[in-house]
Order: sequence, then C-alpha cells, then structure tokens
Amino acid sequence: MNVLRGAAFFPDASFPFFIQKYTIRRGEVVPTHTHDFLEFVYVAHGGATHDIANQRYLLSTGDVFVLEPETYHSYTGSDAEDTIVYNVLFKKEFLQREFDDLLRMPAIVNSFYLAPFLRKSASFIPHVSLLPGQRTAIETHLSKMSEEFESQASGYRLILKSRWIECLVLLNRFYEENGSADESSLGKDEWMRSIVHFVREHYRQPLTLAQLSATCGMSVSSFTAKFKKATGMSFLDYKHSLQIRHACDMLRTSDTKIVYVAYSAGFQDVSFFNRVFRKHTGMSPRHYRRLHGSQVE
Repeated sequence: MNVLRGAAFFPDASFPFFIQKYTIRRGEVVPTHTHDFLEFVYVAHGGATHDIANQRYLLSTGDVFVLEPETYHSYTGSDAEDTIVYNVLFKKEFLQREFDDLLRMPAIVNSFYLAPFLRKSASFIPHVSLLPGQRTAIETHLSKMSEEFESQASGYRLILKSRWIECLVLLNRFYEENGSADESSLGKDEWMRSIVHFVREHYRQPLTLAQLSATCGMSVSSFTAKFKKATGMSFLDYKHSLQIRHACDMLRTSDTKIVYVAYSAGFQDVSFFNRVFRKHTGMSPRHYRRLHGSQVE
C-alpha cells in the first residue's frame, strides 16, 4: 500500500506546505494510500466517491475535510463528470506559533484533532458542506494560494501562510454558522469520549471549558455534567490532574528549575501552579522533589 512521505512534497523542511489543484477524471481510481502529513481537501466541483477507514462517502461540490497522518483512503471518480479538488498538504509545525490560538477554534479542534477518535464511529460524517457564499470565499483563497505556490515570487511564503491562516479562521466561522455538531448522527457520549482523549493529548495547551463545550455543540452546563460523568472529575480538575502528573514526572526525573516545570506543564503563573500542585499532592513542588527526586531547584 502506497505511503506518501512529506519529503517528496516539502523540499525545504522549514516550510512544510504544499498546495495543488487536482482533477479526478471520470471513473478514475486514485489507489488506496496514506501519508505522514496532514491533508486538507476542498471539492471545487463534482462528486467523487471517497473510501476512508472502511467507510464509503459520496462527495459533492463544497465539501471540506481533513485527513490526519496514517489514514488510508482512496477515490473513485464520478461516471458523470470530472471532479476538481484543492489539496493542501502541511505539517502541524507549519503553524506552530499560531497553535494556541487555533486550538481555541471549535472547527479546528474538530477537524484536525478529534477526527481520529470520531472515525471509530460508523455514524461519523468526515466532511462539512459549505454554502454557496462560503464556497466562494474559500475558493478565492485557495486559488490565490495555488497561484502563489506555482510562481514562488518574492514573499510568496508570507502570502501562503497568511492566507492559509485566514482560510482556517473562515472555516471556523462557517462551522459555527452552519451548526457546530451534527447531533442527529453523533451522540453526546461519542463526542465526550473523543473530547476526553483530546484533553489527554493536549492538556498543556490553554484549553477552556467554553471552547470544548462549543466544539461538542453543548451548553457549558451540559458539557460539565457529561464530562464529570465520563471522568469522575470536573474538566478543570481533570486537566489539572494531567498537568500535575506531568510536573511530578519532571520533578522526579530531572533537575529542571521549578519555574520551568510549571511552564512545561502548561501553567503561566508559578504561584497558581504551586497552589494547584499542593491541592493535588498535599505538598509543595519543592517538598515533592526533596522526597522523590532531584535536589536541584
């Protein structure tokens, strides 16, 4: 089975970004493949069949979806017409500086981070359909980006990055306008299991209760109740418990100064870190280190 590697598309590792406008011909079969980078796909015209994770979906004009690394998929072109798509290939590092801000957007969390968990559900629909006016806005950006990528004129990297960020922001707005979560196809319990996995992976990031409840399409009160039912803890206590576990591991196994331990665990305020640490362990970070680990502060 074909595995596409980023090195073939990103000759400069410091700029892991690639865009192309591709035509899937009538009846053409794009063989099953996977890749070690993220892939964003926008269907500009047509209706190919998309096979992914043992499920088959019929794509149509205006559909948008994201494929995470190591996801096998294939396409079969429509018998009636060609299908035109924009493919944007990139790695998360491309937007590393903007990572914290992107994680505040429900559509980004849903498409880029929850999809691997939600794919386990047969009822999960892995694409979002844009309305006509929304399609025009996205196609304008993608068309300009494609031109810039081909020409590689002076400053093209800045234009590509800024337009890609704008695309993601617009997609988040459209996601909110069109309805954040498809409650008819996905149950709240499925969303909640995915959210818990997500928090485990990203507990050091500035996640908020409001952000995650919006991602699930729930009210804050409903999200709070279901999160506690799933974990036995409030969202904040659960996140803090993961952060403190991370801090304890560092205190036991390294000589890193306590202030940097706090930052590494995702706390921006050392005094607050000390209070939360004492709440979860019954002692200060300094005392914990004296009992369990290195003596250097």
